[in-house]
Amino acid sequence: MVQARLHLLGLQATWPLLAELGWLSPTLLEDVARSSPDPLLPRLIGKFEASFEGDSADRDAASDLSWFAAWVLTERPTLREPLALAEPSQHSAPEQAMRLMVELLGLERQGRHADIVARRKLLRDLQPSLYAAYMKSR
Repeated sequence: MVQARLHLLGLQATWPLLAELGWLSPTLLEDVARSSPDPLLPRLIGKFEASFEGDSADRDAASDLSWFAAWVLTERPTLREPLALAEPSQHSAPEQAMRLMVELLGLERQGRHADIVARRKLLRDLQPSLYAAYMKSR
């Protein structure tokens, strides 16, 4: 379904499903990215794999791709609205991180500094590499 939507409607319309796929089956996300008609997706995946230090002993392990949706917001904050449309899943740490990133980006737009500091601490505790990528862009 994700592949069909990607080919028919394009990457912008597919971001919510890509996030959900990453949480549920990171290996399939990698497969979809490889066959993407939009070169941006495999390019972002490559950048993610090169820079993200996840939970896996092997840095290039596909299971780290479950964090991709949260990480991509550090590179492309404009994806906040499409990614916010992802359906709730299993409330895994990667999903929580993406939702936290969406919230942080919204708080930044509102200038709510005290709330931003509190959410940043949550992000740091949830995934240090993601927190570092987020802070690098700040």
